[in-house]
Amino acid sequence: MDLSIYHCLDPGGPDLKIAYLDLSSISDPNAGYKKKIAKQAAALRSLGIEVTVLEIALSESGNESWKYSGSGIIKTIKRRKMLLDKCEELIISHKIDAIYARYPGGDSAFAKFASKYGRLIITEHQSLELQEMRINKMWLRYISESIYGASLLRNVAGLVGVTKEICDYEVKRSRDLNKHCLTNGNGIEVSSVPIRKIPVFDGKNLELLSVTQAAKWHGLDRLICGIAENKNGTKVRLHIVGHGSEISVLKKLVSTLALERSVLFHGFKTGEELDAFFDKCHIAVGSLGLHRIGVSEGSILKVREYCARGIPFIYGAMDSDFNEEFPYILRVPPDESPIDLIAVFSFAAIALSDTEHSVKMREYAEENLDWSIKMKKLIDFMNEILESKVRR
Repeated sequence: MDLSIYHCLDPGGPDLKIAYLDLSSISDPNAGYKKKIAKQAAALRSLGIEVTVLEIALSESGNESWKYSGSGIIKTIKRRKMLLDKCEELIISHKIDAIYARYPGGDSAFAKFASKYGRLIITEHQSLELQEMRINKMWLRYISESIYGASLLRNVAGLVGVTKEICDYEVKRSRDLNKHCLTNGNGIEVSSVPIRKIPVFDGKNLELLSVTQAAKWHGLDRLICGIAENKNGTKVRLHIVGHGSEISVLKKLVSTLALERSVLFHGFKTGEELDAFFDKCHIAVGSLGLHRIGVSEGSILKVREYCARGIPFIYGAMDSDFNEEFPYILRVPPDESPIDLIAVFSFAAIALSDTEHSVKMREYAEENLDWSIKMKKLIDFMNEILESKVRR
């Protein structure tokens, strides 16, 4: 093996050149995971790492990513192959030294690529893939993953899971119990969002905020049903800010329960309009239905924004970035029961009584959740893997 391609990641050593490989066919730059890739790449660059983003897109945007256009199923396959060919060109020309790939699911092209260049590849995993595909009835992808996934994972140099549950799952699937694996939860560019102004809470009127691309696993129907059952004389209003596949379903549920005055749909908001919702609402809403896709741990991007902005939130899963003693989360049972609004009111009263809670949450985000912190962990992980390869 030509070991000259391996460089030390130490800031004092040679520069490391990474290709960030995104083989998804999604092109919307506003998609949550697209924003994540952009922030990760920016954080890596700020730490002295040279990053080339290889992604599929329908239009050009900026000059830091290599992109190929097209549309349709056949073109998607061709685009994927072209991205891999481009990545191979960069490897051969020594313009990259390692590949960080958001795991796209197993297929013949990526499996073949990994069999050849797996020593350079670290894959990032967001879900329990086979389980998620089965639950969502993504049968073609499920079959492809069943055929190619295990060998692909066995060939790559390392794995990154956003939860320990995912890490354990991927290592088991690779059939290599000594496989390098890092649990590294999602992050946020803390400076990109303002800390909120704390609204007055009188104990009887509660404003809830969900900023979401609403999907079934967000579990907002559980909260809406809880609002319908709230009969203790308190008033609750839920503000849903965003779009998503589940919005029409939620609107129908709100109509059925005659909750139009209590559940308000505002559509997508950004900038000062979005900031205003954080300033008027007392408690934010994280994902309440992750159990619906078969997971018990979460690493949701949006709750990291909640923490950075300084708004306490409710959450339906465990999260490795927030231990059980973290005082600004109300964890609700991961089941189909309506959310208990009495418990939410009690949580709000306690959390909001701490007049410094927003500052404390912001400081926690800066020290634990910022992408600079997350990418430093990734660099250290890459360093460990590459050094182990050199020692062999």
